Amino acid sequence: MNYVIGVDVGGTFTDVVCLDEHGEVLVTKTPSTPEDSSIGIMDGLSKVGHMLDLNLDELMRRTFRITHGTTVSTNTVLTWTGAKVGLLCTAGFRDILGIRFGIRETPYDFTVAQPDTLCPRYLRVPIRERIDYRGEVVAPIEDEDVKAACELFKREKVEAVAVAFLWSFKNHEHERRAVEICRRELPGVYVCGSYQIQPEIREYWRMSTTVINAYVGPKLSSYLAHLSQSLQTAGFQGQLLITQSNAGVIFPEVAMEQAVRTVLSGPACAPAAAAYVGKALDLRDVITVDMGGTSFDVCLIKDGKPVTALESAVGGVYHMKLPLVDVRTIGTGGGSIAWLDKMNILHMGPLSAGALPGPVCYGKGGVEPTSTDADLVLGYLNPEFYLGGEMALQVEPSYNAIKEKIADPLGLDVTEAAWSMRKVIDHQMVDGISLVSIQRGEDPRKYTLVVAGGAGALHAASLAKTLGIKRLLVPKTSSVFCALGGVIADVRHDFVESLTLRTADVTPEALNQGFEHMKRKGDAYLEKEGVSIKDRYYLRSVDMRYKGQYHELEMPVPSRGPVEEEIIDQSVIEQMVEEFHQLHESLYSYRDNVDTEMLNLRLAACGKVPTPVVKEQPFVSRNGQQHQKGERPVYFEELEGFGATPIYDGESMEVGNVVLGPAIVELKTTTIVVPPGANIEVTPYDSFLIEFTA
Repeated sequence: MNYVIGVDVGGTFTDVVCLDEHGEVLVTKTPSTPEDSSIGIMDGLSKVGHMLDLNLDELMRRTFRITHGTTVSTNTVLTWTGAKVGLLCTAGFRDILGIRFGIRETPYDFTVAQPDTLCPRYLRVPIRERIDYRGEVVAPIEDEDVKAACELFKREKVEAVAVAFLWSFKNHEHERRAVEICRRELPGVYVCGSYQIQPEIREYWRMSTTVINAYVGPKLSSYLAHLSQSLQTAGFQGQLLITQSNAGVIFPEVAMEQAVRTVLSGPACAPAAAAYVGKALDLRDVITVDMGGTSFDVCLIKDGKPVTALESAVGGVYHMKLPLVDVRTIGTGGGSIAWLDKMNILHMGPLSAGALPGPVCYGKGGVEPTSTDADLVLGYLNPEFYLGGEMALQVEPSYNAIKEKIADPLGLDVTEAAWSMRKVIDHQMVDGISLVSIQRGEDPRKYTLVVAGGAGALHAASLAKTLGIKRLLVPKTSSVFCALGGVIADVRHDFVESLTLRTADVTPEALNQGFEHMKRKGDAYLEKEGVSIKDRYYLRSVDMRYKGQYHELEMPVPSRGPVEEEIIDQSVIEQMVEEFHQLHESLYSYRDNVDTEMLNLRLAACGKVPTPVVKEQPFVSRNGQQHQKGERPVYFEELEGFGATPIYDGESMEVGNVVLGPAIVELKTTTIVVPPGANIEVTPYDSFLIEFTA
């Protein structure tokens, strides 16, 4: 039997999902090891081997692919632990990185300083060179300036160099030359040019994206090299693939070269997994929520496709422009710490107890009450069955911590304080869901909530009830959704070429040539990665706007057949213009009669990765009562307190089983809360469907 394994490293737990040739799934979780993430990964793989009665060496020899989602790049930026970066820029433009968009981040509060850059001004070195908007050389590059910059970087012990010249996306020869000199003069230093990372118009976006790449590149490269070596030592000879922020995967060598593509990649694969499991039940409009130990991630999936974006800001501060799944993240998770401000107002997070020391109930030294501690005190969690019984939770320390830190200062009893903690964190997550639905003009009541994350199923029903959502889908793999999303993700490489022309001036030949040029670059990557021609496919789009607009919309190129065989003609351009008018009107309630412009051409070169089909299981019985394994007091607002609540063994429940709320369904890696007025049914596709009946 051969296996495919997905691994996702979170702030609290490392998730592992293993699929065999028949589509059977095994899932497990192990505490993350922040000091060296690879330790937690190897522990997780060993646990999977034990579940399969295999030693680690035998499991690795039978595994032909491991996909890995990592937060290394994201956390490197958020915690300011990246490389010391030097920047080469066109003379006269060294302050682009600091000026940003030319406005204050908080325009009405002059006491808030502008955020620090990832490359300080004294390490931004101006280079005499100039290329104009047509790509023609105005002033040749001065090699001596680059060499002098390298001497400065040596003295300052710079660990990475970013190169971003004006108009380099039109002609990258000066950047290529600077990169070449830096690599020669600074052996062992990570060097990248904007023409390799993000070759499109708008200099700040391009420079910022390239600097982020340089900032995280050395740490990610070191981590992936160490992980690859650990896997090889364990006997792994298959393919290691790294997830990207666009929910695709790339080989480690490409991830090292274009490290910025792994920033914000951690939660990007959960929406892909949601679309995958939702498809079996014909659920095409869903909102996926992923509540882990540290954060809460939410994404809208419309007509079976996750909403995407081209721009993002890491931590809301450091801007990058790359295609990515539009996942909104807030600092709300099972480990979110409860605290009182100076006005004695209760807050939850964003500070998290993480894996170490973790919530108080873990017994690892945590002293601050967290969301998990509140859920335990309220009866939602079974202290003897956390992680399937692998970890025993301690109720009394959680009770005492909530009493001391929250209840007594607020004059509440512990139950009221714990419920207040839960209400606060639930409302924070409701606001997060509103960001991707209501604020986009979408009615969340028309969507199904697909629940992910180890803590997601504990809170999801409360969120749905507040928003008026009637159906929730909780897959059995929900606690390892990002890991599952990585397993089913295709290889993907994104390319862009700037056009910046009025649509009336764009010829079909220019579009065909641009896409063909990017396709050749994509094929070179896919060839290197061993993706056969029959498994390749391509996604084409164009950034369009009305003349005079600053922002643009990404428009898919209408497809009338296989992209690799299709030639764009004038009728395709006319169809794109009409579809742009329609999309603009649906988003902003008006269409204009001015000329349209094409700004960028985009192509994603993809390689299909074999994924198991979600198998339909036969109906067994409607009677779920036979799987009740006990009862315990659980707090429900609808009951105005604790009530004796039946507890069900979710692992043994069979297709068709229905249970009425209030109820708790326990699985090894998550716990599902079914409130009064709802029922839960086991679907034929290894998932639980919760529906509100009142």
